[in-house]
Amino acid sequence: MLDVRNTEYLARLVRGEAVQAYTLDIRDAEHLARFRVNGKGNISYRAEQMNAEEQNIRRTWIRKHIAGTQFQNCNNDYIDGMRLELDHNIGGMWIEDIDGYLYHTKCQKVSEEDSQFRKSRAMMPFEFLNASGKDFDWARYGMDVDKEKSTINKFITRYEEFQEKGMGLYIYSAEKGSGKTMLSCCLLNEISKRYAGSIKFVNTLNFLEMTKKGYHYDNPDVESLYVCRTLVIDDIGIQLEKQWVDTVFYRLINTRYENRKPTIYTSNLQIADLKMDDRIKDRIDSTCFEVHLPEVPVRRMIRKEEKEKMMFGADGPEPGRKGA
Repeated sequence: MLDVRNTEYLARLVRGEAVQAYTLDIRDAEHLARFRVNGKGNISYRAEQMNAEEQNIRRTWIRKHIAGTQFQNCNNDYIDGMRLELDHNIGGMWIEDIDGYLYHTKCQKVSEEDSQFRKSRAMMPFEFLNASGKDFDWARYGMDVDKEKSTINKFITRYEEFQEKGMGLYIYSAEKGSGKTMLSCCLLNEISKRYAGSIKFVNTLNFLEMTKKGYHYDNPDVESLYVCRTLVIDDIGIQLEKQWVDTVFYRLINTRYENRKPTIYTSNLQIADLKMDDRIKDRIDSTCFEVHLPEVPVRRMIRKEEKEKMMFGADGPEPGRKGA
């Protein structure tokens, strides 16, 4: 457990105060916990007036989160004088005691509410927002994919080992619609269910659009890509060959590399064939395990089945009749 004085760390904690949470109850309780009850504790920093109902909501929420920590047996007066904030970036939570000392501790488990909250802010494509590992049908490839499945399963089940070394995945296939984006979203959702910390998804073109106007890195959406625990960069390699493009990508990828934050990439190209600065390719190559998906048009196959089902029903087209 980390014990630090209330200096720059507190300033970083309060950045997300206006962020909307997943439900009204969660938002209210989590907001109240960021402040101490006015008149409680030994310092007055970040104290707020609360009525009796708000104090009870706050106490219940805090007790739920400090279970299993050194603060679990604190009385109501102590809880009223402390502050707590969940760390959606690296996982765990920050606790400021009644004297202003700040502690960081890991969450005991990931709640369904917190997992859903992080997924709602991840910027994933809507169609894959709830996609899980069991939704990814490896049988559609019609060939041996045991090696690829093994790598994916290890990344999920041993994620904390991967994170400790800053290792991610590079999922590639020259075939458009082979399942790269869906697989990356399945990975984010599985990680969100099992481990604390924020997840983010960004398409390459969207990232360039976010950053091209004067390199606005103070944009909260851009900043979140740098600090989130797990990031997917989708369709890397399709960008224009311009110096500023290499600059913004190198800054993002190198920052995550230096801070050992796992990044998952999807691409139509192998790493060596990326039309990017050699420094970027080196960073990606040294921090990723490659997953080559078979060159099978899975998306086209699924869409064809969906159209046939719509046109002819669940049984498909009549024998001898050409489908859609």
